[in-house]
Amino acid sequence: MEKASDSEPIALISEGTRVVEDDRRINYSEEEVKKHAYDLVSGTNRIVFATHYSRDIDRLRTFYQVAKKSCRKLVISPKTAYLLHGLLNDERLNLPDPIKDEDILVYYRKKRSGTFDEADYHAWEREFMDKMVNYEFVAKNQRRLIMTLDFQNLTELVDIRPSPGSHFVYSMSEPFSEEDLEFEVMHNWLNHFKIEFHQLHSSGHLNREQISSFINDINPKKVFPIHTENQLLFKKFSKKVQMIQYGKTYKL
Repeated sequence: MEKASDSEPIALISEGTRVVEDDRRINYSEEEVKKHAYDLVSGTNRIVFATHYSRDIDRLRTFYQVAKKSCRKLVISPKTAYLLHGLLNDERLNLPDPIKDEDILVYYRKKRSGTFDEADYHAWEREFMDKMVNYEFVAKNQRRLIMTLDFQNLTELVDIRPSPGSHFVYSMSEPFSEEDLEFEVMHNWLNHFKIEFHQLHSSGHLNREQISSFINDINPKKVFPIHTENQLLFKKFSKKVQMIQYGKTYKL
C-alpha cells in the first residue's frame, strides 16, 4: 500500500470478491485458523476430517502442525503426498516429507482387485505405499487421526463409518450461491453420519472495510472495480469509482 501510494497512481484496478452488502464471514488469519483447529482437535476423542484447496500448502502445513501438536497422525491422499514430495527441495516452504515423517500416513482407496494390491495403483502412487493405510485402519484408530477428505472421496465414509459426533472442518471459502449443489450434497453426507460441521478459513480476499481502507490510503485518481457483482458498493466509499462495462475501452 505504501509503495502504491508513493507512486501517485493514475488508476487502481481492484478486485471486489468480498465487497458485498452484508459480509458475515469471519476473517481469520492463518494463525487463527491453526488455533481454532487445535482447540477443536484437542477437545475431542473423535476423528476430525478436514478439506481444503488441494494446492493450498499453507493450510496443509497448518493441519500437519495441529495434528503433531495434538499427538495425532495426519492422513493424506496419494495426490497430496506426491505434491508434498515434489516441493521438498524448496526450503522456504518448510514442508514435512510424506515418506519419512512418522506423523504422516497416506490413505489408499480400494481399486480394481479391491485387495490394495500394488498393481492396482499408478507408478507415482506406489512410491508412498510404505505409509499406506486404508479404511479399516482409519475405522479402528479414529481418535488418533486427522484425515483430509475432499468432496470426491466422501464415499469413503461408508467404509470408515465414523463415530457419531465426529468433526468435519471445511477450510475453504463459503459458497457464494445458495444453489451450490456440491455444498448441499456434502452436508447431506455429513448429516447422514451425524458429523459436526465447522467453517475455518483464511481468505485471500480483502473484505469490504479492508478494500475501502486500501483505496483511500492509495488515493488513486480513478478506481476500476473488477471481479465483483457489486460495482455500486464501491461508490459508497470512493467518489473516484469508474463504473465499467464488459467490452468497453476506458482511457486514462
